[in-house]
Amino acid sequence: MTKRHARANSAGMKYLMFLLIMFTTPLVLGAQSVTGFLTKTGEKYYLTPTKSSNRYVVLPESSDVISSLERLNSGDHITGHGTLDTTNKKIRLVSVDYVGLRKILGPWVGNEGILTFKNFSTMKFSPRLSSRSNSESSRRAYQKEFRYTLSPSEGDEWALFLSDEKTTTFATVEFGPRRIVLKIYESDSGRIVRTLMLERP
Repeated sequence: MTKRHARANSAGMKYLMFLLIMFTTPLVLGAQSVTGFLTKTGEKYYLTPTKSSNRYVVLPESSDVISSLERLNSGDHITGHGTLDTTNKKIRLVSVDYVGLRKILGPWVGNEGILTFKNFSTMKFSPRLSSRSNSESSRRAYQKEFRYTLSPSEGDEWALFLSDEKTTTFATVEFGPRRIVLKIYESDSGRIVRTLMLERP
C-alpha cells in the first residue's frame, strides 16, 4: 500500500468512526439531553443550563468526557447527555456531543475568501472576487450561509458539519496561533478534497 493510499484510508476511517460515535450516543438509565455554558475554575467544571441561572458542578463519567472538557474554555457551550441532580446542583455528564467554541467566532480570512462564524450555529462564507466584480452588491450575491455543528474529535482537531438547504459536508478544524486549518472531506470515500488555511484579519 502506498503512503497516499494509507493517508486516504486513514481519513476515511476517521470519518466513519466519527459517524459511528455520533449515532451511538450513550444510553444510560436516567440520562437526559443537557445543554448550557461551561465555567472552569481551577480543576472544577460548572455548567449553567441554557435559559437558567443555576450553576451545576460537572462530574465527568468517563475519560472521554474529561478529555473533551479539558479542551474547552469558560464561556464555551456544550450539548450532551447526563443525569441532573437539582437538589445538590450536580450533573453527572455522560457525553459531550456538540460544542460551541468562543475562539472560533468572528471572521477568518483565506485565499478563497472569508469565513465568518456568526454564532455557535451559523457560518457565512464570502468568496474572494476579482477586482472587476468586487463591489458590495457582488459580494452579497455570492455570499453563502451554512448551519454548522462542532464536536470533539481525535487529537487536536474538532469535527465540523456544514449544512445548507441541499447538502451536508464533513470537515475538521485545527487551531493554531491566530489561524485555523479547515480540512473538507468527501462524504463517500472520506478522503480530503480541500484544505483551507485561514487567519484572523
